[in-house]
Amino acid sequence: MSSETNQTQAGTGREGVRAALSGAKVIKLKSGKDKDTKSKPSARRTETEDGRFFCDAHGLFRKAADSTKADMKLSGPIEAIAETRGPDGKGWGILLGWIDRDGQQHEQAFPRSLFSGDCGELRSQLADGGLTLSSSPAAKAAFADWLSSISTPERAQSVGRIGWHTLPSGRAYVLPDATYGNMDERVVLQTAEPETDLFGMSGTVEEWQQHIGLLCRGNSRLVLAVSSSFAAPLLGLLGLDGGGISLFGASRAGKSTALLVASSVCGGTSDAGAKGYARSWRSTSNGLESVALASCDALLPLDEIGQLDPREIGDVAYMLSNGQGKVRASRTGSARAVARWRVLFLSTGEKTLSDVNSEAGRATKAGMEVRYCDVPADAGAGMGLFENTHHLDSAGEFADYLGNACGQFYGAPFRAFLERLTALMAEEGIRPLRERLLERLEAIATGYLQNWPRASGQVRSVARRFAMIAVGGELATTFGLTGWDADTADALVGLCFGDWLRARGTSGRREDEQAVQQLRDFIARNGASRFQDWVDRTAEELPQSWDEGKPPPERYRTQNQAGWRRWAKTQEGQWGWGYMLTSSGMREALAGLNLRDATKVLAERGVLIPDKEGKFSQSVRPPGQAGNIRLYVVAGNILALSSGNE
Repeated sequence: MSSETNQTQAGTGREGVRAALSGAKVIKLKSGKDKDTKSKPSARRTETEDGRFFCDAHGLFRKAADSTKADMKLSGPIEAIAETRGPDGKGWGILLGWIDRDGQQHEQAFPRSLFSGDCGELRSQLADGGLTLSSSPAAKAAFADWLSSISTPERAQSVGRIGWHTLPSGRAYVLPDATYGNMDERVVLQTAEPETDLFGMSGTVEEWQQHIGLLCRGNSRLVLAVSSSFAAPLLGLLGLDGGGISLFGASRAGKSTALLVASSVCGGTSDAGAKGYARSWRSTSNGLESVALASCDALLPLDEIGQLDPREIGDVAYMLSNGQGKVRASRTGSARAVARWRVLFLSTGEKTLSDVNSEAGRATKAGMEVRYCDVPADAGAGMGLFENTHHLDSAGEFADYLGNACGQFYGAPFRAFLERLTALMAEEGIRPLRERLLERLEAIATGYLQNWPRASGQVRSVARRFAMIAVGGELATTFGLTGWDADTADALVGLCFGDWLRARGTSGRREDEQAVQQLRDFIARNGASRFQDWVDRTAEELPQSWDEGKPPPERYRTQNQAGWRRWAKTQEGQWGWGYMLTSSGMREALAGLNLRDATKVLAERGVLIPDKEGKFSQSVRPPGQAGNIRLYVVAGNILALSSGNE
């Protein structure tokens, strides 16, 4: 942070932050030097068992067959640290360690599948890591020969993605450069393609807490965002499904700041700070598969949903939440292994899920809504996303301060959380800890629903997701990472849940509300164009003038008829059109819903008028028909009905 920025802070605000920190319990994260477990390639000369290769401080060499000739240099210093294999005994590889041109140490596990041919892909990755490689054809062939001949008694477990893994020696959480958990042997990430390490770290837990964590207090959306970052690793531990929260609202409301604060918990990059950890919705569903896989058991922040193709949003919501990619064929025609993950995503956008689906001409299914929860970004305090700017004078200054802080302090809280969580798992046991956290989750969810005792299963499912997020924030607070009060996460995440439910408009089943809405919209959209006028010239109720309720004299040729409309008095004594739909018309109106369930709901809500036997359709004889047909008779006040019960 610049000196100018420091000088703009109010003195009293600084003192208050420092005073709050003085009593905070903070878990210290090891420094980069302390946590570095990389094995530096030995400076002494080492030879392979067959005596054909040796490595020293100058590099890797192939011995000349003739003592009068010079040895062939293949690369800079490099050595095989261990042979790797997966928990199932497959996926063998080699963990290589080398020194780049700046003297920095590198380690990476490579699958043996990359050792075929001239090892071009493997050489490219080593070169990208700063290893000097000889380019002559003979040197390339000799280097490939060295790789194929590697044999070492040292072993390491390999995994193909980050996140939780159940290994023979226990449970471990794997990051690209570190593993958390009590393992009998080393565990490393091994992929055919190099992983972009977004879990960088800058600053300490104390610094993050002082400049970011403490300023989240009193701000429900920021507490929601930070708690989501800590809650993400709990998905696998608690056996819960993935899903996400989306903060929606007008531009410049502070949504990106919330996403940035959440990202600062997990990681970042040296060139972009915490912003380097966040991702964009600007991708295809296939591209988001790889993004989700690289964020397994961690928060996936996605900025601006408007950048995603509206036609894909529904499928993507299911894909991210269900944790399973597409089934694809291999070269031989057999099915490839399906990519699997668990993610909790935090999204931002100016539009809701329903808005995006409407643009694509698609209905928003209840399953989508449960997996993708739209929370208004505006917290209602007149400052956009914020409710408390602490020592800063405006929401803009507050957002700028947090943005600068997130560029300097990131990644340390997440690693400290994993360190403490895995220690707690070893101390309490995984099952007792899981049961304790699930019990707390259910207690929080029950509290969130106390004002909605008749909430549907859909709403209860979402309440549990918000409760899980609150548990993450509570646990991080217990670990001394946030600087919040013990009840902060529970209370402020609960406010966000209440705002989600009010924005949703009902605590009932979405399908029930959707049935009313779709039928109402279908009738309003089609009107006279698809509903033939039912006019009985002999009816006594036919008025003699427009003022008395006479239908308009215009006649239209009905195309693709969906039913009839009849000018009559409503139950309230008002004149208006009553609608009767054919079976095909009703199926079209309720497209995407179960027809039987939807018509039952409509009847229960008084929208459909059943016959005397309780059937949802009535046997009637419209004008011009030879006999009776069954029609769905809709209440005359259908267009005046509102969906929702709030």
